[in-house]
Parts: sequence; C-alpha cells; structure tokens
Amino acid sequence: MISAGRRRLLVTALWIPLVVLLLIALEDRLSDLPTTVELFETFGLALGIPAYIAFALVEMRLLRGKSEQRILNRIWLGPLVFIPFYAAPWMIFRLAEMLCGSSSDIAVLFGWVVFIPCVLIVGYVVAGLTIAVYRTFYS
Repeated sequence: MISAGRRRLLVTALWIPLVVLLLIALEDRLSDLPTTVELFETFGLALGIPAYIAFALVEMRLLRGKSEQRILNRIWLGPLVFIPFYAAPWMIFRLAEMLCGSSSDIAVLFGWVVFIPCVLIVGYVVAGLTIAVYRTFYS
C-alpha cells in the first residue's frame, strides 16, 4: 500500500492527459478553417475522450490497495490496456452509423487502428514522464 501523497501524485498523473485532450479538442472546435487532417484529428479525439475517462476510472479502481511495484508496472502497461477502451467507442459509433444507413463501408469500423501508433507513442511518453516524476519526488 502506498502513502496518500504518492497516491495523489499518481492519480493526478492519470487525469492530466484528459485535461490535455479536452484542451486540444476545444482548440480544434474554436479554430476557423478545419482541414481534412484537423477533422480526422478531431474525430479521433472525440472518441478518445470518453475512452480515456472510462480507462482512468477503471485504472483508479484496479489500483486501489495495490503495492507500489504493481502500480508502477501497471503504469507501463497503461498504453496497451488503453487500446480496447479506445477501440470500443469507435467501433460502436461506426456500427451504429452503418446500421442507420449512413455508411456501408465495413473498413471504417477499423479506422481506430490508424491511431494506435500515436496512442502508443503518446502513452509511453506520458508513462515515462509519470515514472520519472514519481522517482524524482519519491526515491
């Protein structure tokens, strides 16, 4: 079991990416001329935000009462664990879109795969920064 201060740092580190995602989405919505890349990026963010909220809530629940080493190991697994959370809303939204007749292309169901390299790169940067800050303050 870890101390309250250490837990507070880790919980804060868990929720900071959500704040960043929300700020990026807000900036995208306020920009004047959306390009194709920005629309694609906005769509990826719009489905990533609810996915990250669900992921963070589940992670907070799973890490309660765990040892420090297990929590640090779980931080490194975080980007991989996030992938199903990211894929689920994307596929549900696209499946609903297909059932309503808006789209007939099954390939769009798997559009989330394009974002996986970005999710992993950003995820491991955040995990590395979290571990570095944690080790800096608590070693």
